[in-house]
Amino acid sequence: MDTLDQIAIEEENLPHGRKNEYLLVFLLAFVGYLASVDSMLLMPLINDVIKTFKVSAIESTLLVSSYSIMAFLAGIFSAGIMDQFDRKKLLIYTFIGFTIGTALCGFAYDFHLFILYRGIAGIFGGIIGGVITAIVSDLIPFERRATAISIISLSFAVAAITGIPFGLSLASEYDIQMPFKVLAVISVLTFFALIVWIPPVNEHLKHVEKTKIKFTYAKEVFKDSNQLRALLLAFLLVFGHQVVITFIVPYFENNIGFNEHIKSLMYAVGGIATVIASPIIGKICDKKGNLPSFIVLLLLSFIPIWLSTNIKEANLYFAFGVCIMFFIFAAGRIIPAYTIMTGATTPEKRGGFMSLRSAFLELGSGVAALVCGVVVSITPEGRVENFNHVGYISIISGIICIFIALRIKIVSHK
Repeated sequence: MDTLDQIAIEEENLPHGRKNEYLLVFLLAFVGYLASVDSMLLMPLINDVIKTFKVSAIESTLLVSSYSIMAFLAGIFSAGIMDQFDRKKLLIYTFIGFTIGTALCGFAYDFHLFILYRGIAGIFGGIIGGVITAIVSDLIPFERRATAISIISLSFAVAAITGIPFGLSLASEYDIQMPFKVLAVISVLTFFALIVWIPPVNEHLKHVEKTKIKFTYAKEVFKDSNQLRALLLAFLLVFGHQVVITFIVPYFENNIGFNEHIKSLMYAVGGIATVIASPIIGKICDKKGNLPSFIVLLLLSFIPIWLSTNIKEANLYFAFGVCIMFFIFAAGRIIPAYTIMTGATTPEKRGGFMSLRSAFLELGSGVAALVCGVVVSITPEGRVENFNHVGYISIISGIICIFIALRIKIVSHK
């Protein structure tokens, strides 16, 4: 089968052909946006969590890690069913569960109930990322996949520009539960768009053996050293990012002296810079290669990571510069890394692998929050101590990522 025939077959899986390829990607990116806002929202609200529920720094991280840990466990157990069903149906069902969990968080005024409801949202939210990536990988050709994934990755940046500042405003005006109520309403509306615009995604079922659902799928992946390396890369990559992010807002607010307005503006400016840079990074990765692009971006990310965790005092312009660098390089390195991961397995096993990849991303986030809660300490005045230590931890994890990425073999270009 020649290339033109292959492209024709791929286009048949898209609604109305190639012309709506990007509409499909943008809709999936919006689902990722909602999940990103939901998972990120409590991090810049750590100070508010500590004050509202009168808990310690390490206790406050339980509210963040409960989502991530449950998302990890859900990803592990769901991996065995990811490739057994139509991916559209899986996305619909998991999105319903995610919406319910998020709505419950909007009415959680007890700290322990809040942890429980965050865990429920995490169970379904952790699966969504894997399904989205699997759909993109199935419908978008490998030669355009990095660009598509860069658009999906923009959901994180757009969440920082709009979702997080808006959520912070709602929390400041009302309470920390209000952002989740609004997010749940938007999710209900998005649910109907998914039903209409996402086509059936079941081509992979032709190559999947019809057997009993295997909840031990993870064991099979762990026996494959190539896929295991890709999962470790996912874990360390997000760990190195989130270990800095968890307490960066309290650090800039209480140690540097930034107020609520500047805090929201920093997220917005950094997010805008990432939105502009991500498509460019995606095209560079497609042209220059994902592995060399990943290594360069990873090394460049060490600069803002070190600056943001070691800065003692700074004016607004310097802080914004550091923030922009952090968002661009720390988020930009994810684009080629994700593309490398999609090529580490074959199409018929991609859904299960992507579920595990999402699980390990969530595990990295949860472990990072816990590690950060242990390493840093909050003084009675609210100052964050030992924050420079998390910067060193982040850089070390990044160096390990380089060695892992160099050993990952691309087994599929589909």
